[in-house]
Amino acid sequence: MKTIPLNSAIWRLNIATMLFFTLVQMVVPLIPRYALVIGASPSMIGAAVSSISVTAIALRPFFGVLSDKWIRSSLMILGVVLASISYALLFLSNSISTIMIARLIEGAAVASFIPSSIASAIDSAPKGRVGETLGWRSLMVGIGFTVGPGLGGVLSQFFSYRVTFIIASLLLLTLIPLIQTSKTNGEKSLGGIYVRGVSNRYFLTAFLSLIIYAVAWMGLITFLSAYLKLLGYGDIEIGFFVSLQALSSLMLRITAGKLSDKYPEKTTYLSLLIISSSFFMIYMFITPPYLYLASIVFGVGVGIFIPSCQTLALGRQRGSVGFLTSIYTMGMDLGNLIGPVILGLLVQYSGNYMNAFLIPPILVLTAGILVLLISESIL
Repeated sequence: MKTIPLNSAIWRLNIATMLFFTLVQMVVPLIPRYALVIGASPSMIGAAVSSISVTAIALRPFFGVLSDKWIRSSLMILGVVLASISYALLFLSNSISTIMIARLIEGAAVASFIPSSIASAIDSAPKGRVGETLGWRSLMVGIGFTVGPGLGGVLSQFFSYRVTFIIASLLLLTLIPLIQTSKTNGEKSLGGIYVRGVSNRYFLTAFLSLIIYAVAWMGLITFLSAYLKLLGYGDIEIGFFVSLQALSSLMLRITAGKLSDKYPEKTTYLSLLIISSSFFMIYMFITPPYLYLASIVFGVGVGIFIPSCQTLALGRQRGSVGFLTSIYTMGMDLGNLIGPVILGLLVQYSGNYMNAFLIPPILVLTAGILVLLISESIL
């Protein structure tokens, strides 16, 4: 079986993607905690965390079209530069409004970087191995999610939040030489391809599943982080929680990618059931060390979900992959926008964080039922 040489452009992009997410995840879990330190209310914390999605949603389609017509790696470099600017601004921030501005810039960064990264993986996939190739790219992302939060937690614990922000900002710029410029094939008569791709029922199912998952996860992690801080747990505990789930997600990404080449609906459905079960476990075991068991189960579910859902959405597509990837990944932005705000309002008006932790498992279970109905051709 033919493999991609380790010194090839695609592997440099794999490594750049891994390091990008490592540095991003050094920062992201710390933002709600930093906002809490400077005196932000739960609803404002939710708004600050969600503000990334405003620019990400607005700009993803534009960058997706540009990715199909231009050079994918150039858009990845733009994303790296914008993320560096965002974290430099966080370093200078002392108010919730400045944090929100930084998050808006970060939204433009992910809108530029992520769709082009995924589309470049699809470009490189041998025939019949899209899921497997996406599994490898997903593995790189998972490694970043594993290393980043723990590293960020240690840095912030021993130095400060601001020092962690500026370190991430500077290190991001070192990724630019890794991202090798390579042109992609343009498309003609794209309008019809866009409509057919977006209206595909498998694409729509995957897109809705991703939105629901993101609403549940982003709402949960935002207020789990804040809640553990209120209970007296430090940055290392929440960093370990996120890193542990990311580590456990690595085990099955390649296997899930290979299986999703044949059974994308079934692997997506299975993953959502596992994730829903893990969220119920988080509700029951809300504090360490038992919380870490739920984290492992969640990671297994995510490791199956990411390549499976991507393959369900994109594996059958023909043409305009950059645009369709941008629309698909917008599902994560919508979840980022909706989840923290809704759960923040629920916490603020009920006065009880635990009420918010019961919503995510129900939402993800609903997504799993949706995929099951589609796979059985009931809908």
